[in-house]
Parts: sequence; structure tokens; C-alpha cells
Amino acid sequence: MRIKMSWDGMLSKRNCEKCNKPLNVDGNHPAELYAGTYTGLCYSCQREGAYEIEKGPNGEKFMSHPPHCPSWRRDRETYWWFEDCTNPECNKGKIIVYRDLGKRGNYSTYCKECFDRHFGKA
Repeated sequence: MRIKMSWDGMLSKRNCEKCNKPLNVDGNHPAELYAGTYTGLCYSCQREGAYEIEKGPNGEKFMSHPPHCPSWRRDRETYWWFEDCTNPECNKGKIIVYRDLGKRGNYSTYCKECFDRHFGKA
């Protein structure tokens, strides 16, 4: 399928890949269709809480999380997660590392316990 784009980087009309709602239907959400910020998701689905994408062979779940810093990165983040993970910092496979702004602020990473277990390192 060929994607059509206007001279200013706006993609042709399309629907959200998750809920099938037309993107930028009201004209007030141009980032939904702008080529530089396009994720295929409407704002509601992009910001939705963590949800399961698929199950792994050992009962783990591949989880999709909303972007931790949507002002500069709009795509969702994905992590492997085991429901019985004992790491208190694990939030469905995702861990937030807190640091001050002088060190460029917080960032998210994967739970090492879930990651190692999924890839057979545990």
C-alpha cells in the first residue's frame, strides 16, 4: 500500500490501528497524522495504560506501555513481564529510573528479572 502525504508532511486520512477511530477527525489533533509524529494511534490509544500485546511461551506477557515522555517521543514502549515477578519496582515489565534534571531526568527501562527470565538467563 502506498502512503500519500501532502507537501507539508501530513499523511492522508486513516484510522487508528487499535480502535479504528479516524485520526484527526476534528482537525485539532494534527500530530496524529503528521509524518514526524505519526504512530498509527489516536491520542486516546497512545496514552492508554499498559495492555497486553501477546503471550510468550512460558506464560510471560508482552506489554505495551504509554510513552514515558510524550512531548518528545510519542511511540509506546514494550516490555516482557511475568505476573509472578517479585521485583517491587517492576510495573508490568517496566521500571522507572529516577534521577534529577541535572542528569537529564527520569527514564524507563526493562525489569531485569522479567527480561532475564524471558530470554533464559535466569
